[in-house]
Amino acid sequence: MGFEMPNLIIIPVLGEILRDYIHVAALGHPILVIIMYVGALDPKIPAVKKLLSIRKEISIISGFPILMHSLVRVVNNLPGSIKFFTNKAWYMENTPVVSELGAGISSFSFILGIVLIIIFIPLWVTSFDSVRKRLGGVKWKKLQRWSYVLYALMFFHAIGIQAGGMLNPRGGAPRPAVETVTPAANVRSNDAANARPAESARPTEDARSERQVGGQRTGQARGPAGRAPSKGISDINVSPQTRQYIHIISLFLIYGSYLYLRLRKAKKDRQRKLS
Repeated sequence: MGFEMPNLIIIPVLGEILRDYIHVAALGHPILVIIMYVGALDPKIPAVKKLLSIRKEISIISGFPILMHSLVRVVNNLPGSIKFFTNKAWYMENTPVVSELGAGISSFSFILGIVLIIIFIPLWVTSFDSVRKRLGGVKWKKLQRWSYVLYALMFFHAIGIQAGGMLNPRGGAPRPAVETVTPAANVRSNDAANARPAESARPTEDARSERQVGGQRTGQARGPAGRAPSKGISDINVSPQTRQYIHIISLFLIYGSYLYLRLRKAKKDRQRKLS
């Protein structure tokens, strides 16, 4: 994910585990989405019924990558986010951002992430049977209602991260292109020496055309029987801005459809009780 935690990575054994585990931190959100939808779908559907039977275990599993994700965010992003609201002038001067609005949205979203983890931890801990039994069924159900608040804040957190990233692309303002000027001494070389770089430049450009996509090289390489290798969704190369638009649209579809399904199920449950 591009995050580094030097103070933790240097710890023997544990540092290696943490470094590797950071890369699966993004698993937390998809797992929570599954938990969301299971509660909004008809339990009579066989697949939903099976997921409901292991929903508790799925909730427990989701906690580990979410905690690691939160730790990474706190170490890397929270101090700067707080600085934006406490000393905006210093933040704008010392941070590679081009939009104050984007910086504000991102900073608010990172701080909102702390609220999310504060809500999530009690919900996660009470997924364990021993804690749930001590809490009691009535108190447990009341506490679990906070999951709806968690889902709503997750949406605003994720949208804010994407919107802030669009206004402030990673790395800040794009650097102007630097033109490379060939020294005159090189131009005055003999004709043979001048010809070689021109010829050798061609394969270099061809090599650059073979870009790394999805961990596999895609270029002029051929598969069995001289056929070009098949391509999948991961081979589609889009700009970072287009990717962020896709992320935002996906978030609206995911949470919008969940809200619709949840409200529809609540309406059916209400009608069933009245009948």
